[in-house]
Amino acid sequence: MGVNTWTYLLWEQDRTEPVVRYYPAIFAFLGYDPFPPPRTLPEQIASQRRRLGLPIKKAAKLVGVDEGTFARWENGAWTPRMSKSAVTVFLDLKSPEIDDS
Repeated sequence: MGVNTWTYLLWEQDRTEPVVRYYPAIFAFLGYDPFPPPRTLPEQIASQRRRLGLPIKKAAKLVGVDEGTFARWENGAWTPRMSKSAVTVFLDLKSPEIDDS
C-alpha cells in the first residue's frame, strides 16, 4: 500500500486515520469498501472521491469547480445545477486522469 509498518499500527490502533490517497489500496486489500453504501447524491460524490483516492482539491479541479463548491456538494449543502453533467462524468470515472501540478 506504500506505507510503513508504523503507519499500519497507528491505523489499527485508531490513533490516526488513513489519508484519502490510500483508500483505493485499502479497498483493494480488504476486497470491499467498508463505508456504508451511498444512497444520496452527496454520499455518491464522497464515495467516488474516496474510491479514486482524491482529496477534495483534486476532485474539484477534475470536475472544474472550486473546492468550496465541491465540498458543499459532498456535504449536501448545495446541489449541483449548472455542473450536473460534470458531476455525472465524475461519478462514472474508473480512474482519475489528473495533472498533479
